[in-house]
Amino acid sequence: MGLFSRRPKRVEPYQLFADDQEQLETFLARGADVAAPRELEVSLTFTRQASAEAAVETLKARRAWHELSAPSHDVPEWTIVVTSRGALVPDLLRTAIDLGHEVADEHGGEFEAWTAMYTAEEKAAWGVEPL
Repeated sequence: MGLFSRRPKRVEPYQLFADDQEQLETFLARGADVAAPRELEVSLTFTRQASAEAAVETLKARRAWHELSAPSHDVPEWTIVVTSRGALVPDLLRTAIDLGHEVADEHGGEFEAWTAMYTAEEKAAWGVEPL
């Protein structure tokens, strides 16, 4: 990244970007246990098939678990979902976000979002039956 990066500064305590830290805080406020192992997904999009396929090769080389989806219905882009599992902090969430940005930037794509799944125990506390 250059001297005049378009990315915001990182914030404490986990060195996330401010919007990601805010999303994490919302997730925790809804009852998530930050230390509980869970599934984490990072979504990337690409307008060109060749770019998406090159991104897949980068993810394979990095041994990242991922799934590529072709454009369909109302979604005109190629989508890659990169999946990780573990406790979100101190490192999993930050490294997953960084990998997503790095791969998207390298191959002309966009980092869209990250999503963490609630655990069965967290859902049970709300009276929701886990799938």
